Amino acid sequence: MTASGKTATPSAPAPGKHAANFRDLLEAAPDAIVGVGRAGLIQFVNRHTESLFGYPRGALVGLPIETLMPESFRTAHRALREGYMAAPKARPLGVGLQLTGRRWDGTEFPVDISLSFFGAGDGRVVIAAVRDLTARNEAEEARRQSDRMSAVIEFSGEAVISSTLDGTVTSWNPAAERLYGYSSQEIIGKSVILLGTGGSTGEADAILATVGAGQAVVNFEMIGRRKDGTVFPASLTIAPIRDAAGAVVGTSAIARDMTEARQAAENARSLAAAEDLVQTVMASASIGIALVDLDGSIRVVNRSLCDLLGYDEAWFLAHRLSDFVHPDDAEEALQVRARVIAGASDKGAEKLRLVRADGATVWARRVSVLLRDGDGEANLVMVQVEDITAEHEAQEALTYRAFHDPLTGLHNRAWILDILAVDLRAAKREGHSVGVLFVALDNVKVVNDSLGHVAGDEVLAIVADRIVSALRLGDRVGRFGGDEFVIVLQDVQDIQDVEYCAERVSASIAVDLQVRGHRIVPTASIGIATSTSTSTPESLLRDADSALSRAKAKGRASWHFFDEAMHAQALARLNVEDQLREAITASQFVVYYQPIVALADAHVVGHEALVRWAHPTRGLLSPADFLDVAEDTGLITAIGAQVLDQACALLAERPDLPGPISVNVSAIQLAAPGWLDSVREESRVGKSV
Repeated sequence: MTASGKTATPSAPAPGKHAANFRDLLEAAPDAIVGVGRAGLIQFVNRHTESLFGYPRGALVGLPIETLMPESFRTAHRALREGYMAAPKARPLGVGLQLTGRRWDGTEFPVDISLSFFGAGDGRVVIAAVRDLTARNEAEEARRQSDRMSAVIEFSGEAVISSTLDGTVTSWNPAAERLYGYSSQEIIGKSVILLGTGGSTGEADAILATVGAGQAVVNFEMIGRRKDGTVFPASLTIAPIRDAAGAVVGTSAIARDMTEARQAAENARSLAAAEDLVQTVMASASIGIALVDLDGSIRVVNRSLCDLLGYDEAWFLAHRLSDFVHPDDAEEALQVRARVIAGASDKGAEKLRLVRADGATVWARRVSVLLRDGDGEANLVMVQVEDITAEHEAQEALTYRAFHDPLTGLHNRAWILDILAVDLRAAKREGHSVGVLFVALDNVKVVNDSLGHVAGDEVLAIVADRIVSALRLGDRVGRFGGDEFVIVLQDVQDIQDVEYCAERVSASIAVDLQVRGHRIVPTASIGIATSTSTSTPESLLRDADSALSRAKAKGRASWHFFDEAMHAQALARLNVEDQLREAITASQFVVYYQPIVALADAHVVGHEALVRWAHPTRGLLSPADFLDVAEDTGLITAIGAQVLDQACALLAERPDLPGPISVNVSAIQLAAPGWLDSVREESRVGKSV
């Protein structure tokens, strides 16, 4: 303390020995030392300042500090000076600033600056110790690049193999193990000759010599050999590994199995994509990627993830993954992540919804990969997020189209069969019945033929809406095809429930409508069937369809219930059809000739050919037993041909037969193309016989 009670401030070193020592210290300092006065002008520099910034020492003294450093240094200088004035004893020392230096030639470089005060009163100066950070930053970037390369190689789908210049394997990633079958313990220290089929080492030696000379071998094709002896076409890209001095000390090879590429005729694209594995993997970073701590805190995010969700990097680093997962998917996402961290799987993939900054929902495929440190301990989770919104929407559209009718928006035949199977199983468990109404519009063909199919489609769409409006909650409806709809009633306790439904549907449909300026009153025929304990979706729909046929036969706007008699009749009709086909093949049809007699004098003037079926088990059958089925199925054409053939043969055999032979012809035969030509051919053959 002075006599006045004030604290003394240190003064600048006095001339002489102390000043000389101070200058020696400045010159011996390992960093560039710059002294800056209160006005921001350079007062002194040491020799390292000259070499670092490229200025002659004399040229710097008196220049503003902005000559060497940007404006931010003056701000830091002012803050230090004001802090010192407020509390003189608190002399800030070793304050580090990360700034940018500017050399004599205008180039800029990163520097670290430590500041301190020197002197007292108005003579105080700020001494800046400046250190070039270029080398340190480059080293850190090289280390980060090395870490990234290690991660890329470890999780790469391509086999990456390193060896010495004499071909001894030194590193072997998991993909190489999968490709060749050797574990890293089995192959490291062995020769790469084991991985090929050639018995000679000459080719391998030539390749190693080429790489040893500093030249890469790209897309070299060979036949690879696995541990189990199987072979495969392989493509190798081999590059030299250099030490810090640039000398080649080994090789790094990327091996690819070319089997699938050759089979798919995509060799060119596959080879081009595999030429540089690192570039390919880095290009795939268009998807969002984040590195996350085990507690869920986000450590690193890439630009793609920021762009995908609309948040900046700072937002991500202040939040957790769960903060942008859709609430409905949050629990499942946490479970998948927990399984990955617990080691149940090193990878976890899931499809989930994410929420963008603007509130929009993004469907994403998230792949979580557990990363481990050098000791094998889990320390990070790498999360890859791919936007699959378009894919999801396309899949939803495909699923919708697979089970919906595009015209009416109702469910389609496939859905009806599936849901009917579900309802029948439930009915059997709970002891009730399922009702099915097969609805077919009457005279839609008239609308199509008169107004066109577009008008017909319009009628179908309106009717579909009317059917839906007539149903109860829980009733199901779908378009079965054409002008047919199927209604499924899940729980039928009383048969009247089904009848009431038919009444409502018929009434809702039969309301007039205007289509292209024409008044149309649509009506529908309905077939009704209820399930039994043995019903299947197919049998129940078949029964309802049979009832629909009966309803159509009764006339328009009616419904009909299926019964067992109808089923028996349909089954018998099906059996007749099957037997008719066999009878045609076996020529079981015979012709009886009924004489045609003139009543005036009672003599024969001709004959009528009458067909009979010589059934192998039922005996001789008249046309009443089979003719309707033959006409409905079109088999009448083949039967008629056999009758005509026999009649012509008889005429050829009995030229004395009185009068002509009349052969009955079905309208279906007359409509068949070439029928008249076939008759002429039969007549010609008969005459020749």
